[in-house]
Amino acid sequence: MTSPWLMLAGAGWATIFGLSFLITKGALVTFSPFQLLFLRFALATAALALLWAARAIKLEFRGRPRLPLVLVCLFQPMLYFTFETFGLRETASSTAGLILGSLPAAVAALSVPMLKERLSARAAVGIALSVAGTALIVVHGASSGADSLRGIVLILAALASAAFYNIYSRRARASYGPVETTFAMMASGAILFGLLAAVELVAGGAALPRPRPADWGAVLYLGLLSSVLAFFLVNLSLSRLKASQASIFGTIVTLVSLVAGLAVRGERIGLAGAIGAAAIVAGVLAANSRERLAGKERGSGRL
Repeated sequence: MTSPWLMLAGAGWATIFGLSFLITKGALVTFSPFQLLFLRFALATAALALLWAARAIKLEFRGRPRLPLVLVCLFQPMLYFTFETFGLRETASSTAGLILGSLPAAVAALSVPMLKERLSARAAVGIALSVAGTALIVVHGASSGADSLRGIVLILAALASAAFYNIYSRRARASYGPVETTFAMMASGAILFGLLAAVELVAGGAALPRPRPADWGAVLYLGLLSSVLAFFLVNLSLSRLKASQASIFGTIVTLVSLVAGLAVRGERIGLAGAIGAAAIVAGVLAANSRERLAGKERGSGRL
């Protein structure tokens, strides 16, 4: 039985991430993608460094294998956030949330070749249903003109990156704890996107931003809540649960991003989008049900 604390952790990071699409899209009016990503991860790294200096958290990397951590940082935040942030400039936040909501099904599919898990017939049908729902949303968004094809491709690339991150984060737990994994992710993001933002500025690809108070509020939300807190909760979930079990909370991300886009930005998904969203949620639930494995399911860790 899953611990209620893990349930709360999953619901917490899913809600924070669900709102982050909307907040990121708003902040991109002022910041370039690389500027926003640098500020986000620099703030997150500074916050974790202060906690470490105050001895509130422990960080120990010596004598541990580097490759698992490098792979985690490569897929999340480096690749994922590059694809997501640039994709959000050309897609509705609700569309991005719906596409990325199929992450649990993508993780379940990857678990077969990478984690040597066997899927039940019900799980296979769930994955197919989730893929069909995602395809319907993609086709509808592109044909309606609400989303550009390039933006959709970038969001799909972000989906693939997030799926690989879930798998490799699961593997990294053998050597690193959630705090260490989170710090490595934030620091690598700050370094990479800081360099890219500097190159962009020198090359004339972007101007110095003139942030409003609301823009700084967005940076605080993305840097502290959506990076430090949410990713700690994600890494905690992935360290205690199977990757596919932890990713089930992605359905909450879908619902929160959809409601936020409709309520705040007035985005409309239409009948095709609603059917696609229902297919994704139903497919995710089927793909990650208790009967997901063909055979006796292995026990999960507890908090």
